[in-house]
Amino acid sequence: MIDGIIKYNFDFQASKPLEKKLWEKIEAVRERLFALQLIGVKNGIGYGNISERLNTNSFVITGTQTGDLSSLKHEHYSLIEAYNDESFFLKSSGAIKPSSEALTHGTIYNLSEEIGAVIHVHSKILWDFMLKENYKKTEDVPYGSTEMIEEVKRIYQDINPLENPKFVMSGHEEGIISFGKNLKEAEFALLEIIARKNS
Repeated sequence: MIDGIIKYNFDFQASKPLEKKLWEKIEAVRERLFALQLIGVKNGIGYGNISERLNTNSFVITGTQTGDLSSLKHEHYSLIEAYNDESFFLKSSGAIKPSSEALTHGTIYNLSEEIGAVIHVHSKILWDFMLKENYKKTEDVPYGSTEMIEEVKRIYQDINPLENPKFVMSGHEEGIISFGKNLKEAEFALLEIIARKNS
């Protein structure tokens, strides 16, 4: 698993840490997923990220390489102020650079104005299960790439994304994404996979 390298073009403006009201709901979800080892660190590389939409073209996301931390503070979150997946560009601010998957999150938000939160976790067990059970999947393309953006668009081009708000990243070993109208729905979509796997 190779992870943690930012591939998109970005304008990062270092600034004061984000206010707690912008990230406290994300943190509550993140701490639960960290406890389940769906967010963490492997071979020295952090994995897993969560975001919540603020408005049409803006969202808050966990910072790059924070997967090893059991809890995050205001200095560990990044504000995405603008993004464009067509030009592979993202503008952010905060005390830390955003996750390397930030633009993939942006692409998911672009699928529907109703989508309000995105979760990206890693689990070899769930990844294998989702591939075996024919969940929606991206093809064998690298994480955080223009190809991944096009794959996300492709798999949802003919359906309402909120009817099937989860997919497996077949080219990004262990990578799984869920989303929803809010953080609760995004987390529930992920927990549904776990429940089905364990049933």
